[in-house]
Parts: sequence; C-alpha cells; structure tokens
Amino acid sequence: MESILETLSQSIGIWGYAVLFFYSFGGGLVALIAASILSSGVIESINSLNIYVCIFIASIANFIGSSLLFYMARYQKKEVMKYFSAHRRKIALSHIWIKKYSYLIIFIHKYLYGIKTIIPLVIGFSKFDSKKFLIYNFFASFVWGILIGGFSYAMGDIIRNLYDKYSNPYIFPIVGIIIIVLFFILANKITKKV
Repeated sequence: MESILETLSQSIGIWGYAVLFFYSFGGGLVALIAASILSSGVIESINSLNIYVCIFIASIANFIGSSLLFYMARYQKKEVMKYFSAHRRKIALSHIWIKKYSYLIIFIHKYLYGIKTIIPLVIGFSKFDSKKFLIYNFFASFVWGILIGGFSYAMGDIIRNLYDKYSNPYIFPIVGIIIIVLFFILANKITKKV
C-alpha cells in the first residue's frame, strides 16, 4: 500500500502542475482548489505540490488564457463570433457590464461561472485599450490565484483538523459529494440567470 501511495505522490508531483496549468488556462477553479488542498497536506502521503508554485502556475495560465481570448476577439472577430453566436444574450449582458463597471469587470469576471470566457472576448470586441487590459488582467489573474489558492489551502488545514477529530472514513466522501453536488446546482442556477 505504501508503494502505491508513493507512486501516486510522485505522479501528482510530476503531472499535477501540468494539469493545473492547462485547466487554469481555460479559467477553471477546480484544479487550483484541488492542488491547494493537496498541497496543504490533507493526505499526508501526498505532499509533492507546493502552494506557492500552484498559485503562480494557475495565475500565469489564467493570464495567458484570458489574454489569448482578448487577442483572438480583437483580431479575428468574424471567426470568433461564429463559435459564440448561440451566446448572444451573454455577450450583450457582458457588453452592458463592461460599460457599467469598466476595468473592474476584469477582476470580477474571473469568479463568474459560465461567463468568465466571454468577458475577455467582449472586451476584445470593444475599443478597450490593449495595454490597459493586459495590465489589469495580469493583476486580476494573480489576485484570483492568491484568493482561490489561499482560501483552498486554509480549507485543507480545516479538513485535516476535522478528519483528525472525526476520523470516520465514510463521512468525508459523503460530505465531499454533497459539496460538489451543491456547487453544480448553484453554478447551474447562476448560469441560467445570465
């Protein structure tokens, strides 16, 4: 059993950062949350991820992904619109939010499930200054990484302490499944309103 856990720990160390990069490239939160919780030492035999490296990799990947969407929309508008023609309502709402919140929407959109990929596209369609977008996007990506990664890392400590206190092996999988189901129900309701 120890050899299996050691192999798993090495695999997470090798592939964990690559998975984190590609998942965060698309703006996903789940990989950063999982990596941060794992790096906190929730599973003592799996401690091959460093929280600072996780936050840095996720932030850089998020910055690159958002910037790529911005430049695709800026220079390939007709081609991009073909793929997003079914999302005209979200695009119109995003356009209103950009006018209303200006550069703050760059910080806010990273937390909005279902619309976080559309905002950089709409900003790219608009006449928003490219240099300002890159600067705001860079800082917003690192704020996103620090907030999500730091919160998840702290939650890992809380989970570990709860597990030590209530060491029933059946409680945590059930609680984990309930949290995941509630997250998807909430995300589904939020995206239906958008």
